[in-house]
Amino acid sequence: MRNGKSFFILFTLLLVIGLVLAACSNDSGGSDAGDDSGDKTGKQNKELASKQVLNFVSSSDLPNIDPSTATDVTSFGVINRTHVGLISIEKKKAIPDMAEAMPEVNKDKTVYTFKIRDDAKWSNGDPVTASDFVFSWRRVLKPETASQYAYIMDAANIKNAVEIMDKQSDLYGKVEKLGVKALDDKTLQVTLEEPTPFFISLMSFVTFAPLNEDFVKEQGNKFAKEPKNMLSNGPYILSGWKHGSSWTLTKNDKYWNAEKVNITEANYKVVKSQNTQLNLYKSDDIQMDGLSAEQVNAYKDKPEFHSIPGNGIFWWKLNVKTVPEFKNEKIRKAMSMVINRENAVKVLLNNGSIAAQYAVPKDFATGPDGKDFREGVEDYLPGGVEEAKKLWQEAKKEEGIDTLELEYLTTDSDVAGELAEYFANQLEKLEGMKVTIKKLPWNAYLETDTNGNYDIGAGAGWFPDYKDPMTFLGYWYSDNPNNTTGMEIDDYDKLIEKARSLGAKPKERWKVLKEAEKVLIENAYAIPTYQSGSATLVKSYVEDIVFQNYGYSTYYREAKIYQH
Repeated sequence: MRNGKSFFILFTLLLVIGLVLAACSNDSGGSDAGDDSGDKTGKQNKELASKQVLNFVSSSDLPNIDPSTATDVTSFGVINRTHVGLISIEKKKAIPDMAEAMPEVNKDKTVYTFKIRDDAKWSNGDPVTASDFVFSWRRVLKPETASQYAYIMDAANIKNAVEIMDKQSDLYGKVEKLGVKALDDKTLQVTLEEPTPFFISLMSFVTFAPLNEDFVKEQGNKFAKEPKNMLSNGPYILSGWKHGSSWTLTKNDKYWNAEKVNITEANYKVVKSQNTQLNLYKSDDIQMDGLSAEQVNAYKDKPEFHSIPGNGIFWWKLNVKTVPEFKNEKIRKAMSMVINRENAVKVLLNNGSIAAQYAVPKDFATGPDGKDFREGVEDYLPGGVEEAKKLWQEAKKEEGIDTLELEYLTTDSDVAGELAEYFANQLEKLEGMKVTIKKLPWNAYLETDTNGNYDIGAGAGWFPDYKDPMTFLGYWYSDNPNNTTGMEIDDYDKLIEKARSLGAKPKERWKVLKEAEKVLIENAYAIPTYQSGSATLVKSYVEDIVFQNYGYSTYYREAKIYQH
């Protein structure tokens, strides 16, 4: 999922907005608020509240609700509930959604045939058809759409996707050549270039959701600008949006599985101050609240408290286009080695986040040997301050510089600012390195990152688009549009390309992926700082909310609110 996720957004929203691919529980366990959220008397002694309405806070407005072009976590929290694909992740399991069943797959695992369920409808009553998927996927690849997620079609290995995006190819822009077609109104066939182990999990990602072609064309450039300019095929519709202040999701009665959607309305209010958020929680104006580091200690022993391990990785992006010195490996390594990650997660975050010197998170992906990707792999570049200073001195001589002035780009939340101050001070342990902090609102941060107007991009993290290490490792591939660093990493690119060619050889592929991560981090092409964790409060009268490590981070449609 889009790299630009400010810490503050993750800290709070990870638990209060269902993210497309966020990280709230580990693969093996996870947390269900209904299991330990306070009331131990048993549901038989309680009555449901007359209104099944949840209220949340968000630290930013919605930047973009167009499924073809959205890239950020906040937008995905809405789109994932209004536009569902062939597959959904519900209660930690991949289940058919717009598809009536799991697909038929040919012998060499390159052709998938999905049947669209007969009762799938748009919120205006139109049937959802196979052609809706064909139109949507082609729209993502059209040059005029300028989708930053166009590359996801390549990641899925859909036939001809690479050539359609390649300006030097004879197929450039010829989206009708994409390996997806409607065999009839209810039969969708997808052809891949080669076997792709994570293809099914990708089908839950919002970029692969359908769009109603007639409606999109009728709306023109107004499509997805306001609630009236959208149609839903998911469990909710966006029924209200006051730009900059709030939005509302309302149950979609046309959704095929509407009878299992218990929460009829979810209201989101934009509130940046965490103290204000906590006050709203105390007064019952919201039912969930992400806690700041200072707030955790006061609530960690309360029955409403949940500490939830995450699967997002936060890292620094070093832009060689604005700072050519970043091409020097010793400078990059010194920057990675000099910072004390443990203090940052224990003191400034204090929410279950863990220090990370790796790209693929713990408890996320299991290999063909049944082991977690991280098992048996130590952190890379452990280094230390003295080694960092030594490398820095050598690099300064090589570059012929005494000082290096850097701008550290982050978001404008309080906690993001604290992290920025901490890491800037750490970097300035390298004599002659001067760091200036630049804070931007979320939307402005996303735009600046996209345009590559930064030295160190540090308000960013990445949460998985699909359940495979490639969702993290593929981010740093040179041609990935999210990688705006301009870094030349041929050795890394070759490993990623090799891994992509090994879909039919899982053991070999896994080995290459681990080698790729080692090259990425040992060369400090990327500088990870921590793996996300979250601390949140959930009202005791709210039960059956499920925290997931993939798909909706907070699965609440089947939650229940009891009288209190």
